[in-house]
Parts: sequence; structure tokens; C-alpha cells
Amino acid sequence: MEDLNLKKPLNLLATKKGMPVWLKISLTFFLIIFLSLSVALIASASYVASYKDRIYPGVYVDSYNLGGMSRSDLDNFIETINNRLAKDGIGLDAVVDGKHTAIRINTVSLGENSTELVKLDSYLLWQKAFAVGRSGDWLAQTIYPWYYRFNHDELGVPIRTDWVNLLDILKDSLGNLATGPRNAGIHITALSPLAYEVVPEQSGLVFSYEKIINKIQNNLSQLYLGDVVVNAELFEPDIKLADVQSAAQNLSQFLNYGDISLNYIDPQTKARHDWEITPKQYADWLEVGRDADKNPIFVLNQERVKVFLESLRYLVDRLPHDAKFSVDENGKVKEFQASQSGLTLNAEKTFSDLNSAFKDRNYHPTQVNKTVALSVDIADPIVKTADVNNLGIEDIIGVGYSTFKDSHNNRIKNIAHAVDRLNGVLIKPDEEFSAIRYAGPFTAENGYLPEAIIKGTEIKDEIGGGMCQIGTTLFRMAMNSGMDITARQNHSLVVSYYADPVNGNPGTDAALYEPFLDLKFKNDTGNYLLLQTDIDYKKQQLTFTLWGKPDGRSGSYTHPIVKKWIDPGDPEEIKTDKIKIGDTKCQNAFKGAIASFTYTRTTPDGQKIDRVFNSYYRPLPKICMVGVDPETLNSTSTPQ
Repeated sequence: MEDLNLKKPLNLLATKKGMPVWLKISLTFFLIIFLSLSVALIASASYVASYKDRIYPGVYVDSYNLGGMSRSDLDNFIETINNRLAKDGIGLDAVVDGKHTAIRINTVSLGENSTELVKLDSYLLWQKAFAVGRSGDWLAQTIYPWYYRFNHDELGVPIRTDWVNLLDILKDSLGNLATGPRNAGIHITALSPLAYEVVPEQSGLVFSYEKIINKIQNNLSQLYLGDVVVNAELFEPDIKLADVQSAAQNLSQFLNYGDISLNYIDPQTKARHDWEITPKQYADWLEVGRDADKNPIFVLNQERVKVFLESLRYLVDRLPHDAKFSVDENGKVKEFQASQSGLTLNAEKTFSDLNSAFKDRNYHPTQVNKTVALSVDIADPIVKTADVNNLGIEDIIGVGYSTFKDSHNNRIKNIAHAVDRLNGVLIKPDEEFSAIRYAGPFTAENGYLPEAIIKGTEIKDEIGGGMCQIGTTLFRMAMNSGMDITARQNHSLVVSYYADPVNGNPGTDAALYEPFLDLKFKNDTGNYLLLQTDIDYKKQQLTFTLWGKPDGRSGSYTHPIVKKWIDPGDPEEIKTDKIKIGDTKCQNAFKGAIASFTYTRTTPDGQKIDRVFNSYYRPLPKICMVGVDPETLNSTSTPQ
């Protein structure tokens, strides 16, 4: 019996089929690990979900914990600090030769267009703080939230600064405390003939205003609102009178290189801006510095150039935008905001590039750099367009424009109504888009108003006037998107609303007239397309944008060419009883035209397809309708 009892535990370690002990232990071990990992992943998923719209714990600005804050929480927190900053301003402790002077800087500029000189940027801070723990693949986004819970991530608050006005206030407040030292310099008084004055050097105490602005920004980025200590520094001139006189010998040749261009191309809209900087302008920017070999040369004054560059910031700076996407019960996108990268002018890099271009002129090259591009920093959004929908909508496919300048009130209202109906339309894969289907029917019951149109030789009001503006804008958008145009008809007359924006010729228009004339194109991308429409009343411009998944296709069209203009002929007078007796109602003459342009579509596989669109516009003489007595009209009419 004792032997049997000793063997019993060994039998319990084996399965009925005789599984080895080591295998059973290994399986048990792996099962425990699997269950532990499963529990950990479930716990992590639950933890991540609990902070879906909030900042993860462990994110700090200095000693302030942002963990657990929602967007509104953070906005309120930062706005409280901004309000205090606007109320109390910034304290400076100016130290000159050991003497302290307390100065209070008002951070809100006064006047008709008051602005905040420095302000904590809640939106950009949210972008940075919310992104912590949310980058990388799914595993990283599972692990890092726990990591930051026990290991703090220190952030700085982005600061928006009105650099130019803040610089002026600092100079006004501190300038009388320093003794005005300087390097020897040059003051150009005339360019033709060239005349200048050499200003001798002077030792003394000086404040570095750029350092002070940087210190203010750094303090505020850490939410420190105490006084900023600023020390006047002893300045010993590096550039002497003899250096300026030596460099001035090359001044005439330096200026002879002439203008330099500064340009900027918006990376999203592709809009281009150019500035020509002439010798008259940059003559005030010049000062004498030293090259790598310590030789005196002409360089640019950083402070003066930066004031100019800061004046261009409004054209560049743009906050990043997270994508938003939601569809209503009718399958129409009711909320759409594409993700958009943030842009910030990098004034320091731009100055460095400009300065390098000017430095080269000191060495009399045969070719000089005549163009410098603005340098821009890009900040990616947290949520991209592709992340918020499963329809394959990622980016802009193409854009179309047209102007409705000088349109009548009802025409504008009709256009705006159609714009609203088309905005958010989702075009299914392989669907043939129809403008009439989505914008129509053009009836009073559907919200459209009567507007004067020319029908035959008669001027009359008809419901839905102005829809050809919609057709033309859609046509241009579809061509710029590389779509297969399946239906398009030009107008019967040359209408100024639809002229080519470059050469003013007719040809790239598309008429809409229910049910006969439609603008159609085929969605052959294999994915959904989203139509976004915008009406700018100030510019009197329509902008239609087609979104989808870029597949390598492209489209463009040439500016239309008029092969022949056709004379409208002699004026005509039509007697009618449809207007008041004695009244005259005229419409202007329209020249006829035969026009054409080429639409080039490049398919995803690289095939180029050229299609020529020919348009005939009939001539129409000046027609005046004269109101007469119905009896007179009947007595002079010819029986039909």
C-alpha cells in the first residue's frame, strides 16, 4: 500500500494519453503568460479608452499637471493665465551699472486695432499635449500611456508674439536707460548719384532686445509670470571707422546687383506671393560685419530685416486643424473639416538665407542669387483626414473656380442655394455625377427664385436663373481633378461670368438647363469622392473642391482660343404688350464666337488623353422690347 501511495502523485502529473510532465508545465507556463498579456492588453485598452478625449496623466508644464484635462479644461486654464497677463502685464527688472529700475510692460497694445503683444496659445498646447502617448503603431500607443503615467513629459506652452510692436515698446521703455553704443556704420543718403555718411563707433551699455523677447517667451512658456531680469551689457565696438571705410569702396558695385526677390508659395493652396526688394529699401538694412576671414563686408541688420519679415507673417502663419467627418441619415456629409498642417514663418532661417545672398555680393560674382524663398516650419495635425472616415477620402483631388461678379440679387441667392445643396455630396465609386440630380430640381418649391434670362430673342424671368455658374465651376473642378467628362454643353451666348480668368476668352463654361443640359462626370477612382463647395461674397467667387484618394491621376486644360468672332448685327426692336405702354426694355448685343480648348487627362497608369472641347456661341443683336397698346399690336401683327 505504501508503494502505491508513493506513485499516486506521479500519475496525477500525466494526462490519460500520457502527456509528458515537461510539456504540461510548458503549456501551463505559456497559458499563464497568454492570460497575463490578455489581461494587460484589456486593461491598457480600457485605460486608453478612458482618456479618449483627454490628455494622458504625466504631461506637465513646469509643475502644472495637464493630465486628465479635456480641450475645454485646458482652454479655461490657459485663458485664466492670459487674462492675468493682460491685466498685470510683464514686469521688467532693468539692471544698468548695478542700478535696478522696475518697469511694467502692458501686453495689450492700445488703439483702434488693439492686439495682444504676447499670448499663450491654448490650441497649439492642446495639439502637443494631446499627442503625447498617441504616436507610433498600436503597440506604442498601448505602452506609452502607461510609461508617461510614471515618467513625466515636460512641455512648453507655445507663445504667440507680436514681435514688431513688442520690440517698439521695449525700446521706448529701456532705451533711455542705456547709453546708445554702436559699431561704426554707414548711412546711405542717395542712390543716384551714390552718397553716404560714415558714422563712427561708440562704446557703452546696451540692451539686447532680441534676448529680452526670447527670455519673456521662455518664461511664459513655463508659466512663469514673475519679473524678468534684463541686464544692460557693456558693448565694445567690433567694427571701427576704418572697417566701414574699407567696405564702402565696394558699395557702388554691391548696389549695382540691383533687386532681390522674396517669394512664398502656400504648400496647400499653391497661391504665390512675391516681393521685390529694391536697393532703395535694403540700403537701410545694410551694415558692416565680418566674414570668416575677419574681412569687413556688407551684411544685413537682423533687427531691421526681422521687422520687415514679421510684417509678412499674417500671410503664412496658420494653426493646424484636426480632421472632422460625419454623415447624416441621408448619406450626405454634414460635418467635414480636412486635416491641415500648421505653418509658421521661420524668420531666423529666412533672415539667414537673405543675409547669405547679400554676403555673396561682396565678392563680385558674375552670377548672384536674385531670389530667396520664405522659410516655413510645418506642424502636422494629430487627426488626419484618412483617420476619420473609411471611405478612402484622404486629400484634395482637384479644385474649380469661377466669379459671379456683378450678379443680381436673385441670381446670387440661387447660386448660394445650389452651393448649399451640393456641399457634402458623396459620389459613390463608378457613379456618374449629375449636377441637375444633386442641385435640382430648379423649382420654386425647391427654394429657387426667378431671375432674368435670355431665351431666344426674349428677356424673361425664369426660376433657377444662375445655375450655369454652378455648371461652369463643376466643369472646371472635374477637369482639374482628372475626371472623365460624360456630359457638357456650352452656353448659347458669350457671357462674361464664365470667361477664362487668364485671357478672358469664352470656352470653359458649362450650361445647366433642366432637364436637357447637364454637367456630368464619371467617378472611376474606385473610391468615394466628396464635393465641398464654398461661396465668397466679398470676392464674389465660387470654389468647388473634390476630395478623394489620390491615385496618380491629374488633369489640366489650356486657356481657350477664339478662332472667330461673329458680329452681332443690327439692333432689333420688338413690340410687346408684356411691359407697360411706352416703356422700353433692352438687352445688350452679344458677339458670337467659335472657341476651343484642350483638356488633358492623365490616368493613374500614366496614359495621357487629350480631348478638344469646341464651343459655338451664337451672335445676338441688341434687342429692345417696346411696350405698346395690345390693340395696336394685334392690328399690325401678321396672322399665323
